[in-house]
This record gives sequence, structure tokens and C-alpha cells, in this order.
Amino acid sequence: MGVKVKIFGQEYIIAGEESPEEIQKIAEYVDNKMRIISRMTGNEGLGQTATLTALNVAEEYFETLEKLEQQKAAAEKAKKDVNHYIKMLEETKTSYISAKEQLDQLKSENKNAGDQYRELEKKCSEFENSIFDLQMENIQLKSELEKQDKR
Repeated sequence: MGVKVKIFGQEYIIAGEESPEEIQKIAEYVDNKMRIISRMTGNEGLGQTATLTALNVAEEYFETLEKLEQQKAAAEKAKKDVNHYIKMLEETKTSYISAKEQLDQLKSENKNAGDQYRELEKKCSEFENSIFDLQMENIQLKSELEKQDKR
């Protein structure tokens, strides 16, 4: 079953795989193009107008193809860029994990060093107390020695 359309004053029955609405839309496009070209050229003959319309539509078609190729190239470049950035992101994630592990290790080592430092500080304090006690004993012994020397 075909769709009845009117193009440049002529009626046609068009059959195709497209929906009737789509066929009507295409026919209206061609009709409008033919009317514009007819007004521009001042020629109302069907043959010349149809030929000029076909050339005009073919020019639009090839311009559209060129734009499509440019868009495909841009899409391919964008795809490569995305893959590049995904790779950079994965490398950054790996670097981050490695740096975090190193930081955790350094924190642990720092904690151990802090514990060792506090232990050494405690021992130093004990040694200082022992030295002080020994000095006091030494003073006491000297005092006793002096007393005995005087006798």
C-alpha cells in the first residue's frame, strides 16, 4: 500500500519501508525544495526544477556525509582521549595506593621510633636519677671521710 503525496503540483503514490508519516515528511521536503528553486530560477518547468532540486539535495547529502566523517573522526579522537585519561586514572590510582601503603608503613615506623625514643628517655631519666643518687652518696662518703681525717 502506498502513500498519496503531492510534489510540485503533481500527485504520486509512494510505497516504501518507512512509515506513512516519514514518507509524507520526505515528500514535503522535496516539494519545498522544488518550490524554492523554482522561485530562485524563475523557471516553473518540472524537468529543470527537478534536476536543480536533485543537484541541491545531492549537495546537501555530500555536505552531510562530510560532516558525518568529521564527527566520526572527532568521536574517534574523543575515544582515544578517553582511553588515555582512563589509563592515566588507573596509573594515578595505583600510585595513590602505593603512596598510601608507604605512608602507613612510615607511620608505623614513626610510631615504633617514638616508642623507642620514649623508652630511651625513660632509661636516661633512670640513669640521671642513679647518677644523682651516686653523687649524693659520694658527697656523703666524702663528708664521712673528712670527718675521719680530722680525727
